[in-house]
Amino acid sequence: MPALFIYVLQGPDKGRRFEFVSSEPVLLGRTSEHVPLTDPTVSRRHARLEWVDSSWTLFDEGSANGVFVNGVRVNKSAKLKVGDQIRLGSTLLVFGAPGPNVSLSESDAVAPESAPTDSAIISTAPSSDDSVVLAAPEPSQVAMAHFRVLLQISTAIASVFDQEQLLNKVMDLVFEQLRADRGFIGLLDESEGRVVPVVVRYRNDEQVGKIAVSQTIIRHVLAKNEGVLSSNAMTDQRFLKGKSVHNLAIRSAICVPIKGRENNLGVLHIDSSVANYSYTPDQLRLLTAIGLQTGLAIEVARLHQESVSRERLAATGQTVASLSHSIKNILQGIRGGADVVDLGIKNNDIKQIGVGWNILQRNLDKVHGLTMNMLAYSKPRSPNYELTNIPYVLGECLDLIQAQVADKKVTLLNEIDKDQPPVPADPDGLHQAVLNLLTNALDAVAPEHGVITLTSDVDAINQCAVIEVQDNGVGISPENLKRLFEPFYSTKGQRGTGLGLAVTRKIVEEHGGRISATSKLGGGTTFRITIPIDNHRLMDSEKTFSPGA
Repeated sequence: MPALFIYVLQGPDKGRRFEFVSSEPVLLGRTSEHVPLTDPTVSRRHARLEWVDSSWTLFDEGSANGVFVNGVRVNKSAKLKVGDQIRLGSTLLVFGAPGPNVSLSESDAVAPESAPTDSAIISTAPSSDDSVVLAAPEPSQVAMAHFRVLLQISTAIASVFDQEQLLNKVMDLVFEQLRADRGFIGLLDESEGRVVPVVVRYRNDEQVGKIAVSQTIIRHVLAKNEGVLSSNAMTDQRFLKGKSVHNLAIRSAICVPIKGRENNLGVLHIDSSVANYSYTPDQLRLLTAIGLQTGLAIEVARLHQESVSRERLAATGQTVASLSHSIKNILQGIRGGADVVDLGIKNNDIKQIGVGWNILQRNLDKVHGLTMNMLAYSKPRSPNYELTNIPYVLGECLDLIQAQVADKKVTLLNEIDKDQPPVPADPDGLHQAVLNLLTNALDAVAPEHGVITLTSDVDAINQCAVIEVQDNGVGISPENLKRLFEPFYSTKGQRGTGLGLAVTRKIVEEHGGRISATSKLGGGTTFRITIPIDNHRLMDSEKTFSPGA
């Protein structure tokens, strides 16, 4: 089992290095003995590393903020390779590096014999819109190959709006197309005025370590706005003595600017042992074009993130405003009920106390319903499938609204097929979805004249369970019907939160089902839920019937 190295690139523990050999699982988190992190956005037991099938594997321990490898969220586990970047909360780690990954100081390039080894510029290529078209004369075969690479890069990054994921994708494609041993993407830190490595990559374990890059080259690339092809062989006095290029590990490197519309955003650097591969001016022009495309993609990603942030801020304001109205109305109802109860106690009037208690109970039910809807809407979840007796679940929903039905003196019709077979579903989610529809129907119908019908059956031909809630209320206009399932949109004024139907749709879609509404002004409304009943949705063969099955 090889030694395990973890280096912190970003976060409160930036610069810390963890190095050990362990035959036991290695915990990453705030309570870890191996890799203790102080980042408050990291869980106490955020992730763990285990040696599985001759490689290190990363497991998500159920953290709230998730675990990301090279910008992609880990689903349960992911095998790691040297140079992979692991994000836990706001902390960014690099896996497998024994020390800082990238050195941008010229002194790091000094050879053991103290001979000058700074890189010499072999060729340059300007970074501009013209650099996307490869310079002529160009052999047609090479030109077509480069065109395909640029097309592949453009297609790959066009729909990626997360900057970290975008840069990792670019590096993946660069390593796939150019035989690099090592490489990094560094972005300009405007506050510090220097290039900060963001993505670092190695082809194999032998290449892990510092990437010595000349500051002269970096300054030239950024100042002149052009890509540079260089080699430390050109000024290396040892090379003149005829020693083996392979033994001296003389390197060929390309460094190009990552250019936005107006300013340079950073650099993209790759290098390779000359014994392995020497880069050509054609490849310099190709990587320069990739750097230009990457810069434009970064700006698009940043604009997208700014737009998302503004939309989230607006949505947060809308959410707070909507919930504030609802909570205020509920609190007023609770206060009114408490006043009635208090007055009944003072007058020793049991009947008056009962009236006040009923008001309190109704508003407590509203608090419970609002809380459950908020949790269901805000938290992504997968249905907890089990063979569910739908008639039993729907019967529980009917029992819960019986008191409100009696108070309003409306008719509740039960047309549930009690002989339908159990189907794969999440009984709790289904219960909440149908209860929301029944509550809406109860609000829509007129006292003493209202009729609500609950229907349930299994469509054997289309392999789905069908549930319908129908009322003879005032109906919904075509304009409102289009927005019916939008979050925080309500036709009830201050009496509604606009969450009930949004939550119902979310639950149904999590089941892989559909919900639709048909309505006519003055002619009532019908909601129809269809849920697929294919057996592969069961988590395992040991699932049992839900209560009452």
